[in-house]
Amino acid sequence: MGRNLGTDVMTDETIRCELKTRAQPAIADDDEQMVKAAQSQPEAFGKLYDKYYSAIFKYIYRRTLDVSLAEDITSQTFFSALKYINGFKWRRIPFSAWLYRIATNEVNKHYKRHRQNSTVSLNAPDAQVHQLVQSLEAPPPRTDEHLVKLEAYSHLHQVLLALKPKYQAVIMLRFFEDKTISEISAITGTRQGTVKSLLHRALRQLRERLVECDWSDNT
Repeated sequence: MGRNLGTDVMTDETIRCELKTRAQPAIADDDEQMVKAAQSQPEAFGKLYDKYYSAIFKYIYRRTLDVSLAEDITSQTFFSALKYINGFKWRRIPFSAWLYRIATNEVNKHYKRHRQNSTVSLNAPDAQVHQLVQSLEAPPPRTDEHLVKLEAYSHLHQVLLALKPKYQAVIMLRFFEDKTISEISAITGTRQGTVKSLLHRALRQLRERLVECDWSDNT
């Protein structure tokens, strides 16, 4: 298995790792054929690109809230995937888990490089931010509806940026990408128990940040 995401970023070795979790057969079979084609003919990678570009871009955009940056990181994600496609050892998991792993790696590396320049606004957000934060511990809501309706997401994003990239990643994957604990485990290369622990610590730190900024719920 790949290394634990606890180092905040993943290495090229992690990208090339063998993933062993089971996936839905129909998805796995479809992807397996496209992966095999791309491994023998690089131009065939275009089908994988077309299939997954939108999902990967949306994930990266939600982590960055910067269209231009999201486009750049998405491009780097697929460039890395193409570069290491021959190192991907099929173990019947969704190919998307591998792409999400690379995307997470690229976003984490970006924030590690620019962490010293990151700032968090201390302006009090709309009360809806608190409602959204509290809802993170409930079953995930319909993400797209929340991102459209709650302008306060931008405020929440600023708070998330104050967390370590590994905590940002598990929160985004669980509550905004609607990934299961099992799927997050496959994406991050960590045990399911570790994923649960990361989520618990991430939510605790998120609440602490809100308290530090005096963003308490007055209801």
